[in-house]
Amino acid sequence: MLVIMSKKLFYILLFIICFIMFFFQAATLNFVIETTKPLAHKRIIVIDPGHGGIDGGTNVGELLEKDINLEIALLLKEHLEQHNKVQVIMTRTKDTALDHLNQWSSSRHTRDLKARVDIINQSKADLFISLHVDYRAQQREAQGPMVLYSDRHPQNRVIATTLQQHLNKLQTSFPIHKPKKRPDLYVLKAKKTPGVIVEVGFFSNHQDRTRLQNDNYQNQLVEAIYKGIEEYFSGLKFIVD
Repeated sequence: MLVIMSKKLFYILLFIICFIMFFFQAATLNFVIETTKPLAHKRIIVIDPGHGGIDGGTNVGELLEKDINLEIALLLKEHLEQHNKVQVIMTRTKDTALDHLNQWSSSRHTRDLKARVDIINQSKADLFISLHVDYRAQQREAQGPMVLYSDRHPQNRVIATTLQQHLNKLQTSFPIHKPKKRPDLYVLKAKKTPGVIVEVGFFSNHQDRTRLQNDNYQNQLVEAIYKGIEEYFSGLKFIVD
């Protein structure tokens, strides 16, 4: 009789243990599904080639910033779209300004900048990258890509740091830049979408001017930006979890 009771107790305890384990596994599985769900949707990235049209940006002779910005932006778009979970929105795909998109200000330049911020804010994008070239007449030794950011979105510094780390690997001759906080820049006033400005180099520096006109170097730039974006998005999983 005692043996029979012991067997019954054993099976009851075994059933309880199995039930608890099943419940725990189901709860854990549900947690994983819930925490990884934000990663499943298609990433939307806005690429903003600075200037355009009547606004050439900085220049050295006939070498115009607007053209370099657009060349690199189109390469980055192509590179990103090879990844089937990325949708790219361009603020411009040709040599045109955007001031005609609103009548917000009497200043053509301000209207152009606001149009870019409007596109970014209305896109519901996961990230924006604005591409520019710098010029420093008093610091001609300054060279290499530099990332600018504001603190208007909590992820901006994370993006800036990640991109800068990859861009710093491009050339050993570059100084090791740190991302620079520039909340005064208009495009960085976008609040709804995290993003940064990437100054791809300096027209005031002879080496940078030469590199930025080189197809191979442009592709290296794009690859570095792409790797930074990829690392940033993969890092979001751990932030969500």
